[in-house]
Amino acid sequence: MSLSQLNPTERRIVEWLIIKGNISQETSLREVAAALEVSEPLLVKVAKKVGFSGFREMRTALISYFESLPYEREEEITEHDSLDNVLDKVFSNSIQVLKEARSVADAATIGKAARLIFQARRVIIFGVGGSASVGMDFEHKLLRIGIISHAYSDFHLMLMAASQLDEKDVVIAISQSGETREMLNAANTAIANKAKLICITNDNGSPLSQCSDLSIFSPAMSGPLLGQNAVARIVQLNLLDSLFIAILLEDYQGNKEKLSRGIDVVSPLHTAR
Repeated sequence: MSLSQLNPTERRIVEWLIIKGNISQETSLREVAAALEVSEPLLVKVAKKVGFSGFREMRTALISYFESLPYEREEEITEHDSLDNVLDKVFSNSIQVLKEARSVADAATIGKAARLIFQARRVIIFGVGGSASVGMDFEHKLLRIGIISHAYSDFHLMLMAASQLDEKDVVIAISQSGETREMLNAANTAIANKAKLICITNDNGSPLSQCSDLSIFSPAMSGPLLGQNAVARIVQLNLLDSLFIAILLEDYQGNKEKLSRGIDVVSPLHTAR
């Protein structure tokens, strides 16, 4: 989640450190510096930049993380994989990313986001590409408890919707990178009209996160097959499920009745089929 805030040398260090097998609890600062051909003070600086007190604390955290992995190595799909290997890799990566997402999910932030949405006059959801389907799913969830929202994926419609908002409205912006130009333009238009902005993104240093009132983080690896194109959606859906339940708890009895009405009205349709 911090990679975008690092310069190329710092990024190379972190990307090496988070590969299982490169370090152990006994690996010294000097050994890592020699392996990467960097100075020891630079390693300490990087450790502090990503949130640790120093190299030792970072090493301990990494070892604990590696021990929790459900597989020996993080591997992408290759053309030589059997379907059994593909299933193992897909499920293992999804399980691990969900664990990581839970470890960084902040209950206080989700609670504040739920309250903003529950009290909003209008709720608008922005998502382009793969995030568009996630936004539509959340629109459907909100409708079940009587919150009328709309999910937009077209750039022009996003801008027009954002231009009509005010301080009583809430925008939920879903963008894994947090750098999509269309998303940022629409988000900034909403902010200019004093709407509250909640984002769901991977990068806490992204422009979208920096301009949002609340940021909910969805960490996911960035590989071409097992990365953001797949498991990121699973994480986003789980986070929005959690947010939906938090909204429901804002008025448990009232929302429960609305859920029941929604189920009752569509049940005969399923029975008829």
